[in-house]
Amino acid sequence: MLVHILGPLRATVDGVPVCLGGRRAQTILAVLALAAGRAVGPDRLVDAVWDGLPPASARAQIRICMSALRRAFAEAGAPDAIETHTLGYRLRLAPHAVDAAVFDTRVERARSLAREGRRAEAVMVLRTALALWTGPALAGQTSAALQPAVRRLEEHRVRATEERVRLEIELGRHEDVIGELMALTAEHPFRERLHGQLMLALQRSCRTAEALAAYRRIRRSLVEELGIEPGPELSGLERAILLGGRRSA
Repeated sequence: MLVHILGPLRATVDGVPVCLGGRRAQTILAVLALAAGRAVGPDRLVDAVWDGLPPASARAQIRICMSALRRAFAEAGAPDAIETHTLGYRLRLAPHAVDAAVFDTRVERARSLAREGRRAEAVMVLRTALALWTGPALAGQTSAALQPAVRRLEEHRVRATEERVRLEIELGRHEDVIGELMALTAEHPFRERLHGQLMLALQRSCRTAEALAAYRRIRRSLVEELGIEPGPELSGLERAILLGGRRSA
């Protein structure tokens, strides 16, 4: 059984898609998947489904949704996917049956390779990790209870992307990542590390004027919208570019 949360919520059993039903059932499955095999109490499920404003029949409706999910998994070939626990309900999963866990394992492997100086291998592993994403984490799931986990997953995605880009630049592939970095900086206008990587890639591609223009854009955004100046790393990179120096990402 595999549960996919790095994109729209999906579940498969031996490649057979599981029909997850409506919003409530999907919210329940998402909470169970994020619990990584730990039991989830019914009150937590109620809060996630109704965002803290449950009807009197909430617990009964949770049981109905749980029965529907169990039936759907059974029809796909996994009748024991969800078990009733003394503390609530638990999704029975193999260690890497959630794509987010596979992602984390691959990212840690890439970091280990990078520490060993095996940058090209680390880039390849990071690419396989990032390829697991098929859209925003839990795309379409609107429960407020899920949003902290969504933000955490998205942060991990961006950090892994930053690490891959840094390694690409260190490998001399600065020209190859400029277009990607332009899109990323537009998507994350206040993320200084990405803007610094764009500046560095442009400078190493002999596009110094564009690198300095990129600095001016991020500084203007930070000052006008957040009321802060760029951090020392970004401002130091600008000075290095002005002096014609070389900096790492």
